[in-house]
Amino acid sequence: MNKPVAVSPLPIVFSHPGVTPHVEHAARALYEAQLLKAYVTTFAYRPQRLSGKVLRQILRPVSSDPEKELRRRQITELPDACIRSYPFSEMLRIVASRTRIGRIAEDIIWDYGHRWFDQMVAQKYLSDVKVVYGHEFSALKTFQTMKRQGGFCIFDQFIAHHRVIAREVDTEYAQFPQTETPYDRHLRRMAEVRNARKDAELTLADLIITASTFTCNSLIEAGFPAEHIRVVPMGGPPVLTDIPVKPRRPFIFLSAGSQSVRKGTHYLLEAWRKLRPDHHTELWLIGRMTLPEELLQNLPGTVVIRPTVPRQELYAIYQQASVLVFPSLCEGFGMVITEAMAHGLPVISTTHTAAPDLMTSGNEGLIVPVRDVDALAEAMQWCIDHPAELTEMGRRAHARVSQQQWSDYRIRLREVVTEFLHTCE
Repeated sequence: MNKPVAVSPLPIVFSHPGVTPHVEHAARALYEAQLLKAYVTTFAYRPQRLSGKVLRQILRPVSSDPEKELRRRQITELPDACIRSYPFSEMLRIVASRTRIGRIAEDIIWDYGHRWFDQMVAQKYLSDVKVVYGHEFSALKTFQTMKRQGGFCIFDQFIAHHRVIAREVDTEYAQFPQTETPYDRHLRRMAEVRNARKDAELTLADLIITASTFTCNSLIEAGFPAEHIRVVPMGGPPVLTDIPVKPRRPFIFLSAGSQSVRKGTHYLLEAWRKLRPDHHTELWLIGRMTLPEELLQNLPGTVVIRPTVPRQELYAIYQQASVLVFPSLCEGFGMVITEAMAHGLPVISTTHTAAPDLMTSGNEGLIVPVRDVDALAEAMQWCIDHPAELTEMGRRAHARVSQQQWSDYRIRLREVVTEFLHTCE
């Protein structure tokens, strides 16, 4: 871990109820700049502490490998002394998710946990700081308290603004009503109250950080001032030292992640039908399938559908695949893009992801408009017809993401935050 370098006397309380690579590296960026007073979260797995031991025992009846699941909640990018953990609400959510009480009930628990977390941070951590760094749906009370104290609020907006999401995704349900699940209807019922809370957080923010130009533009479109917004694309995983030689047959189009309306999977299936693949060409759909069974019927060629796989297994699949296809309708970033590029895989994606921030169409991959089945099918056919150019495209994708590692993200985030803090002093 890099030695912290002092850049500003203003310490920052960083709060997020979860543990993800993006969140960990954002907190680490502040730590390396000697700006981090505390990283407050819900459940951070500490194997030797009482909370870790208790949760292992709780999960044993509902999990075949509780230790493996819990390691995903282990913070590895920061010293333990920086972390403040309040595990109750997240423990409740984890246990609920393993007892199959249903996604709607789990979402209600998630909602309660985020509100509780926000209130707790506001009450316990802001008395002696002037800057707080929060995240969507868990920062309203925190920001309101900080503003009453005359302090400053940094907001990390990971996804596009809800109005753009509604325009790009919710309208799909009118065209494809069979794709809407009871859980989708539940989310739509909750949307008005939740969106008002999100807008209130954005309104209170003095600095808004987004992971893509698409997300930035969605906020500007919604009326938030462009001068408050900065784009800091996230980092990619470590690149392979040597790009594996891809087998020419079968030719595998890979779609990784949730297979859903928002991810544009139904348009990918339409493009696949237009493609009329031969027996040497396959489509692999890896991840939780939420599309109705009727959309999966009578697909041509070989289509492999698998549920979510462990990360290391997914990385092995990247090495087998020929192209990643990610036709998302609305994406804050799209981690699968950088993961695929790190494995020497060219990417077909849309303008509504971070793809335009990470690659040039025709160079490291191909960028197509959303919902354009013809353009998507044409891009897929081009990949089949140009194997030599595709191999070179994969090499360029590998080289590009090697310059967009998490260390690069942290440097850029430190620059943005430091510049902002100098205006606060």
